[in-house]
Order: sequence, then structure tokens, then C-alpha cells
Amino acid sequence: MKTLTRLGLAAPLALALAACGGAETDERVVDDGTTAGVDVDVPEVDVEYPEVPVDARGTVDYQRTYTNADSAGGASSITLGANDSYTMVGADGTETTGTFNWYSDNSRILIRENGESQVYAVADGALYRLADENADPNGARDAGTTYMAAQ
Repeated sequence: MKTLTRLGLAAPLALALAACGGAETDERVVDDGTTAGVDVDVPEVDVEYPEVPVDARGTVDYQRTYTNADSAGGASSITLGANDSYTMVGADGTETTGTFNWYSDNSRILIRENGESQVYAVADGALYRLADENADPNGARDAGTTYMAAQ
């Protein structure tokens, strides 16, 4: 009786293993385990960034969370709150809080984080981290500018 039970359990397992043995190989896989490249034409898309208004402090609903995804799949964020408070969450999950200061143009803010000054231009639905306080808030978006979108 025990032998019949064992055979009854072993039969489906043997059939499943036999089915795997006849699997076809993918022709696109090369010997080193990588897949062959495919030529794809990707259309170029112009990205329009929100302008930084004069007096963003008085004209923009800036009290929100802004995020920036990095190339490694992580994301950092800044939440601007009431009473000029902020919360920063790094891509590694570290969280810091403090207060920020407005520049006299009311369109840029200054955050001092671990002895480093970070300047951000405030736009409707976006923050731009500028290279320094002398950078044009509406200048060309270049390597010195980081875009953070509102959630």
C-alpha cells in the first residue's frame, strides 16, 4: 500500500520534469548570457519645465513634497511645509528636518544641510536645485541644475 502511495506521488513529479526537458532555447541569447541588442528609433521629446515666477513665495503653492529619481532607481525628496520648515529624505532613506530661508527675490530658498548651502528656485509644481546663489533661476537647465517634481 505504501508503495502505491509513493508511486502515485512520484508520477506527477516525473511528468513535470520530463516536460521541462523539451524546452526550446531562445535564439537571442548569446554564449555569455546577455541578450542581443535591438535597434529602436526613440523620438526626441522636448521637455518643458515650469518657469520660476517673480515672487514665487506669494504666487505659488509651494508647501508640498518634491521628488527626484536618480539613475540607480532610488529617489530623494524635499517637503516644504508651514513656517518655512522642510524635511529631506535621501535616496538611502536618511531623513533630516530644519527651516529654510527665502532670498530677497522671494523666488529662491536656502537650505543649510550638514554645513552645505543648497539653493533652490521655486516654481509652480517644481523645485530646481541651482549650482549656487548666483545661478539664473530661469536659465538653461544644465548639469548644475537638478529638477524635482511636485507629487
